[in-house]
Amino acid sequence: MPEWNVKLTDKIERTSEITSFRFDPPEGFKYLPGQFFFVYIPAEVEGSIMHHFSFSSSPSEPFIEFTTRIRDSPFKIRLNQLTIGTAVKIATVSGQFTIAEEMKKIVFVCGGIGITAARSNIKWVLDSHSRVDVILLYGNRDSTNIAFKDELEHISVDSFKIYHILSDPEEGWDGPKGFINAEFISSSVLDLTDRIWFISGPPVMVKSIKTILTSVLNIPEGKVKTENYVGY
Repeated sequence: MPEWNVKLTDKIERTSEITSFRFDPPEGFKYLPGQFFFVYIPAEVEGSIMHHFSFSSSPSEPFIEFTTRIRDSPFKIRLNQLTIGTAVKIATVSGQFTIAEEMKKIVFVCGGIGITAARSNIKWVLDSHSRVDVILLYGNRDSTNIAFKDELEHISVDSFKIYHILSDPEEGWDGPKGFINAEFISSSVLDLTDRIWFISGPPVMVKSIKTILTSVLNIPEGKVKTENYVGY
């Protein structure tokens, strides 16, 4: 099992509940956008505890980063306690939630923390000056829970569009309300069957949206890729 020792170099608060953890990459370390890896952090007393995370960084960036919602699980509590300079172990880079060279039109459909693998891919597309046409459909509870909000909103290229939908928006929100559904999808993406679809988020959400795409909107199942976020 390939493994590397790295040190925590930064902790970035994305929202009041979501934090990014950043590390310097080991020499020769390689990964593809949207892949995941295992993280072993020192336990409070002895030994280590483990969780897997998708990269939220792109291979084009000079750091490794994952982003997660801080909950009250033993791993997340301990993770949030780590100080800058703490040594951790990463291992077993894997996964196929990656834009392939032959893909020209993409839709990412993300719920909450499912944005991480999409952000990794989108940043890679932008940094490599690819001509891939990308649409992001992003569902959250309210605008304060939108991770990478400022970064996503300031991407100004013709080949990237983002559409938000909020299930419990704050007063004054004039965008789409509710959960990602067939109406929201079809009104945001006009060339449905021309695109490859990447769905990431909680398993219930992923299953529901895949059913909508394949059974309601007649997207061929071979054009749909999924990534379930469990315990995030």
